[in-house]
Amino acid sequence: MLAHPTLCPRKATGLAYFLSFVFLLTSFSLSAQDRPAHFDGPYIFHEGDSLRIKWVERGYPHDTLIAQADATVFERDSLPVVDLQSLDFPTAPSSTYTGAERIVVISDVHGQYHLMQELLLAGGVIDSLDNWALGKGHLVVIGDNMDRGDQVLPILWLLFKLEQQALAAGGRLHLLLGNHELMVLNGDLRYLNRKYTFTSGVLQTPYNLLFASGSVLGDWIAQHKVVVSVNERLFLHAGISPEVLALKLSLDEINTAFREGIVRQSEDSIDANPTLALLYNGNGPLWYRGYFGDKPLKRGKFKRQLKQYGQQMMIVGHTSQENIQARYKGQMIVVDCSIKLGLSGQILLIERDDVYLIDEEGEQFPVAGYRKVPTTSIQEGLMASTTRPKLTLRTNFPRVIRTKMDEEYQEATVTLTADDIDHILTGRVRARGNMRKQVCHIPPLMIDLRKSELDSISYIRHDKLKLVIPCQRRTFSQRNLYKEFLTYELYHQISDHGIQTKLIDVEIIEPKRQYEFTGFLIETDQDYAHRTGAMVLKEGRASASAVDRQRFVRAMFFQYMIANCDWSIHNKHNLQLVKYPDNMRTEFIPYDFDYSGFVGNPYAVPADILPIKSVHQRYFFSYKTTDEEINDAMAYFLEKEAAIYATIDAADYLDEEARAECKEYLEPFFELLREPRRFKRAIRRKP
Repeated sequence: MLAHPTLCPRKATGLAYFLSFVFLLTSFSLSAQDRPAHFDGPYIFHEGDSLRIKWVERGYPHDTLIAQADATVFERDSLPVVDLQSLDFPTAPSSTYTGAERIVVISDVHGQYHLMQELLLAGGVIDSLDNWALGKGHLVVIGDNMDRGDQVLPILWLLFKLEQQALAAGGRLHLLLGNHELMVLNGDLRYLNRKYTFTSGVLQTPYNLLFASGSVLGDWIAQHKVVVSVNERLFLHAGISPEVLALKLSLDEINTAFREGIVRQSEDSIDANPTLALLYNGNGPLWYRGYFGDKPLKRGKFKRQLKQYGQQMMIVGHTSQENIQARYKGQMIVVDCSIKLGLSGQILLIERDDVYLIDEEGEQFPVAGYRKVPTTSIQEGLMASTTRPKLTLRTNFPRVIRTKMDEEYQEATVTLTADDIDHILTGRVRARGNMRKQVCHIPPLMIDLRKSELDSISYIRHDKLKLVIPCQRRTFSQRNLYKEFLTYELYHQISDHGIQTKLIDVEIIEPKRQYEFTGFLIETDQDYAHRTGAMVLKEGRASASAVDRQRFVRAMFFQYMIANCDWSIHNKHNLQLVKYPDNMRTEFIPYDFDYSGFVGNPYAVPADILPIKSVHQRYFFSYKTTDEEINDAMAYFLEKEAAIYATIDAADYLDEEARAECKEYLEPFFELLREPRRFKRAIRRKP
């Protein structure tokens, strides 16, 4: 192991300023023969409507101011090419992402641009022209691009460009702070390469001020995250110390603390806040080395770190090794493989639950000490089954029914069968739902499985299953359940953000009898977030005007189409509020359609405050909508008409007569859409 020496995270700023001052004095006395013929830059600053560009060319300084409107491309011999019309970057992005099928990780490049370039090309991250080639994959750069080596600026400008290209391709580039980025931006220049000390001198600027507020690269680095979770894998530069864990900060709170309270702040202001001081110093996430040495952190304490943040694995850099390697029985991977020496290197490739290292020749090798970490929940496994799964529940079911209003858990044995594989698990079961607990003899169920047993069968620790089953043991109840399931299928034709469901055969065995019917699983909030990468917002409210308007109006039209009035924005009744990372606005996702006229349950009656007498009367809620929004939604639903009818035709779990009734129920809606004036009068007319 080639570990860094232990560094003090500060208190060398004065020396660095002194060295810069010496170079400032000496650089102008150098003859042309003695002057280092090096190239550096560009350093670009926003100054009002103009751009100031500084660079060093053949050892001589250059400083120019150009109008931003006239800026095109910065292109000089031996310097990075920079598109001056593309200097914007995403700010304060999300700390959590899911659904990435391919993740590539690199760490601690330390100015070794050409070696990094080779590795990214070998790993399929870039093409031969240094453009993004990873598609919808994610690249995670775990800090320390700065210091030591002499090709820092080419690295920064390449990553700056790749971040924009990744977003355009549907992928992501996650740039994390390392301790060396923080050192430079905060004025600690001990590890600055001699080349950049010379740059500081000839540009007559202390080097950290080339990254001061207003500089493109400085402002970009200052908003980099410290920690990010992708597919329940936690990425950060150094690690989480027990002291930081005790703060119980969320990932967003850690990132915000650095962005707003530490980066480019004075030591006095940091020291004045105990939380910031802890994050900034040797036990902070940019410096901690407690996983290594003679007495590394014990595995139990490490697992508590993963548990507190809801992660399956941690990936860190900072402490140099000869190769990428796994620790803590494969739940940590250390990716600092001494690229900083400039001799050789590796990057990490994660594909689903497979992990490899890739060298500069493009050869893939297993990671020493790694064992697969589960990335799929048992509910996702059931949802992905190629056949209809089966759930067998052994419990005191009469007691479940008797205590349904109190939602008391009862011990249960659960057998799950999918694709000819049986899993026999222990857990608990209780009733769930609001009105259905009151009106249904058999209420919907919540099943709570044991996390330890999920571990043993290689599923992540999502331990809840939400099950909807027929309200009564009668034929019409089964038919209506199928129609409710179909409603979710229809919503998937309208929106790609809908909640997933899956038909499942259910057998409930109690001491004296057994029940058999078909129900459906409905995706839990935890699984929805895991599948989509969206944040499910438990707290907080949103108004109709504040959410994604196009998606909201389309959801309103869908509710009108199926004659469903059992929803409300005010208390988020039968609406899930979510936030997708690529959308600045939140979004309402509808669910629970059992009160819709389309389903036609006999217990469904409209709320007293509504001006309708039957759930079969279509009523358009009076949330403010513009003509443009209505026209857009009308055209959209007419485009989807054929797909909606085709979905009904494909619903072979319903008999032919029921499918015909479903289509007949929707026909008046589409007929009305074909007469825009009559439609607009209808939705604005009070019954």
